[in-house]
Amino acid sequence: MRRSILNSVWFSSIVLFAAACGGAQFKATPSQAPFKPLKIGMKVELADTADALAPPVVIVGTLAETTKKGEDDRKGVEKNFKQVAAAKGCDAVVGLAFDADEQRSTQKVYHKDADGKVSAAMEEVVAHLYKWHAQCVRSAAADGAAAAAKPSAVAPGPGPEPAVVSGDTDPAVQGVIAKLVGFEGAYLRQWKDKLHAVTVDPLDAVGAVIELMTQVDKFWKVTVPMDWLGCRTDPRSEACLNHSQFLKGLRHADELRHEMEHLDRSAAALSWLRKNGARVSVYLDTFVPTETSDSAMRATPFWTEQHGH
Repeated sequence: MRRSILNSVWFSSIVLFAAACGGAQFKATPSQAPFKPLKIGMKVELADTADALAPPVVIVGTLAETTKKGEDDRKGVEKNFKQVAAAKGCDAVVGLAFDADEQRSTQKVYHKDADGKVSAAMEEVVAHLYKWHAQCVRSAAADGAAAAAKPSAVAPGPGPEPAVVSGDTDPAVQGVIAKLVGFEGAYLRQWKDKLHAVTVDPLDAVGAVIELMTQVDKFWKVTVPMDWLGCRTDPRSEACLNHSQFLKGLRHADELRHEMEHLDRSAAALSWLRKNGARVSVYLDTFVPTETSDSAMRATPFWTEQHGH
């Protein structure tokens, strides 16, 4: 009996530990009847929205997972979510994104002084957690209904991808390029030829924005705290702790970049820019300093809205 009780306690501890440390979790939509798992070999699609899925679309439940490395965990989370989705009868994972969070705890930290003497002190420790979420969705394609819905007569195949649209004629591309040109000197020197071409590929415009965002992200998350605020030597200073909170404002910028990173065709990039060009403009106006200097940083709306100067 004692061994049985111990085994039960041990098993419960393992379950709790696994739940706390991650792994994809599924929560069913209330009152939604469960579906059988997908047939072996059927792929699970990753989609930004359910608009492109074959109707009718059923939200079977939600998927969640907590990781510690943020964007570096994306591929692993995608794989985990797809595996759980297939087991729950979903043929699509929709709206994959994460929210950054902090967990503070007090731990004993050891320090060694210049003489080699070791001392211990209780200090606050901050751990960054990333809470991923998405919808587990089943479309008509999971039942083969998408193919049946097509006309039985021979239908024309998909037309060729539209020709690359000139940045001089399409407002969506032109608006983004006009703003990007202002950052060529500080961030986008290698993009000058493509951004000034007679015919600008929308995918190049998107690629330039992604590269710019990557550089600006490093600027705010590494250069500013480590080189200017002294967080490399004193990460627990008030300025560094405040900056850590301040960086939460980049969450929506991270989501914007992730959307663009999934675009792989000119037509898709053009369509996305037509819908989201205003979001790109807001990002460029808010987060990007004209140069990587302290004065330029403090002049950005991102800084002034948080610090007032």
